[in-house]
Amino acid sequence: MNVNGEEINKEVFHHGQPQQKNVTSNRIPQEIDLFEEELHKEAQTVAIHETPPFPFTLLPEPIARFINDTAKALSCPPDFVGMGVLACASVAIGNGAVLELKKSWITGASLYCAIVAEPGSAKTPAISKALKPLFDLQDYNYREYLSKKEQYHLEKENYEIEYEKWKQSLKGKKKANLDEKPYEPNIPTLQQIISMDSTMEALQENLFFNKRGVIKVHDELLGFVKGMNQYRAGADRQYWLSIWSNEPIIINRKGKEPMQLQKPFVTIVGGIQPDMIDEIIKSERKGSANDGFIDRFLFCYPDPIPSNWTDEDVAQEVVAEYCDTIIKLYNSLNEDNPKKVSLSPGAKEAFTMWYDITEDETIAAGFPELLKGVWKKLKGIHPRIMLIMHMLKWASNPDSVRVDIIDEEIVSYANYMMNYFKAQAKKVFQFTQSNYEDKNAIKLIDYVRRKGKKHENGVSIRVNTLNQGKVFGRSTNIRLIEETIERLEAQGLGEIQLRQYKNHFIKQFVLYYNGVP
Repeated sequence: MNVNGEEINKEVFHHGQPQQKNVTSNRIPQEIDLFEEELHKEAQTVAIHETPPFPFTLLPEPIARFINDTAKALSCPPDFVGMGVLACASVAIGNGAVLELKKSWITGASLYCAIVAEPGSAKTPAISKALKPLFDLQDYNYREYLSKKEQYHLEKENYEIEYEKWKQSLKGKKKANLDEKPYEPNIPTLQQIISMDSTMEALQENLFFNKRGVIKVHDELLGFVKGMNQYRAGADRQYWLSIWSNEPIIINRKGKEPMQLQKPFVTIVGGIQPDMIDEIIKSERKGSANDGFIDRFLFCYPDPIPSNWTDEDVAQEVVAEYCDTIIKLYNSLNEDNPKKVSLSPGAKEAFTMWYDITEDETIAAGFPELLKGVWKKLKGIHPRIMLIMHMLKWASNPDSVRVDIIDEEIVSYANYMMNYFKAQAKKVFQFTQSNYEDKNAIKLIDYVRRKGKKHENGVSIRVNTLNQGKVFGRSTNIRLIEETIERLEAQGLGEIQLRQYKNHFIKQFVLYYNGVP
């Protein structure tokens, strides 16, 4: 299979796990080297090993090309754009399609997505670029709403005239002829797709008029989570738990008729800073908040990349082809008559194997207690990712893909995608367990990776630049930076070098590639 110029062999994926060739021999020196390397890694308390990149090449070619080119243009990890694309496709499907795993398990495509990254890392622009098709659809809906509103005012004026005539015709009559009574025109409503900082009441009203589904976008998810019960203790949180499962909700409104949302569909996407995710997860694990809400989120916390200026850009035809695919998907589905999708026998076997392996991981000795709830929820998120990947494949090539059957290839790719999210979840949740010194070390490593320059042994940066860049926020000072660097040096992750410039020496820190000089 050729995607984005890369040849991908379906056979290398065994239920989401790439087959690895045995490159080691039985020679003793190699075994000793591997053992020493393992001991070296165990001695490191700071995780420097790279997380896997977002596997965008498993998506259809127009989608993969858009993710790749947009990430290069923004100088950001493809993960940022990829998460935005998954959220966008999720809402394009909305209540227009469901996946039936068995009679008692039918799921939709809604997702809760969080991008973890430092400020200025281009996560917000990446999300905005990925959501362009939805902004285009919403713009179309708004223009259609304005047109209907003009028509409504004309019909309203005519109605009032006809109504007055009808009332006048009743004078002197003992019984009114209701068949002749004019009908009042309906007030047009805006079918809003994108919601920003709306309250729960406003969101519920959006969902009532847009049964297909809504995306809720947040620049900063911390405010969303902390403000969830700002006005009504516990109520909003319970709504979000119900919305995740697309369960019916009846809303009792003061002074108004009750309103029922038969199948509320909301996808959430937003960014959050590493320090803030620490605050959210720790607070979510305490008291009544420990209800699994945060475990429902898909996290991506990619390794930072240099954010230098680039002349890379995204060709208009690349954007157009991506938008056409998403809009075609949106227009091909109908929430009143959703398409029902099921797994082929081979696909079901591949999914079942991944599902059981994931369950076995949670009961293995030494598996972190903090991740057990996350792994349980990932088993339920996997079918949603499968449905999204399948519908994108169908929208990209409807003539050769059956819309009602997911094949084994899609499940294999979804397994691989979910293993990516497992790695991201480990990084996020283990970050919250790090001590103060290790968190500072991780921040410094991320900053060097993003702002440093290539060096023969890794990436280098001047020590004074670290201080000027406020690596640790307001608490940044040269002493704290030097202490953190000493900690990294002690663990063999980097070194201080003196570089001569004219008549004096400049101190620079070199971060080794993967902790190896």
